[in-house]
Amino acid sequence: MLGEVESEIFLKYKNALVAIGVDLADEFVIDCIEGCSYNLEPKFQAIISYWCWLQNQGREVGNANQLLIEAFTQNWTPIEWQDEFLQNPHFSSPAQKWWSMASQVEVLKHLIIDVQDNFWSGGKITFVNPVGDTWTMDLDRAQNLSWSQLLTYYQRVTNTVIISNLNGYTIHPRKN
Repeated sequence: MLGEVESEIFLKYKNALVAIGVDLADEFVIDCIEGCSYNLEPKFQAIISYWCWLQNQGREVGNANQLLIEAFTQNWTPIEWQDEFLQNPHFSSPAQKWWSMASQVEVLKHLIIDVQDNFWSGGKITFVNPVGDTWTMDLDRAQNLSWSQLLTYYQRVTNTVIISNLNGYTIHPRKN
């Protein structure tokens, strides 16, 4: 089990490690991470910076789990670490990628109040209705819907009607 500081470090680099191909459910990977008593962050940075270097060389990582295990057992340190590495779009979480696309739909920017990742369960989207009540939807479910289907579902759940107009849109309670 990771301590509070180690958990924060892990969360900072988790998406990049997954994108590189590290299987964070693998017991050897878990043992390496949980067994690390010092320099956890530099080891994560070394793996990520090595992946970036390989990408620039047009090469692949190979077995990412083995790479992580080597980094931990051989106490790798980053050679040319840059915090900007973590801004690589490849490292975005599923929730970040979904929100990036959803926020381009004007009405969704006003209906969604939160999009959260949950590494083990996929994530949740929190919506708000016109009177301030909230409800959630699994991120996996939302990813399988078109924007039109998502808005139709929203209208059904909140018993509202969304009408587009010249100024954008309006939301009205559905008349029974």
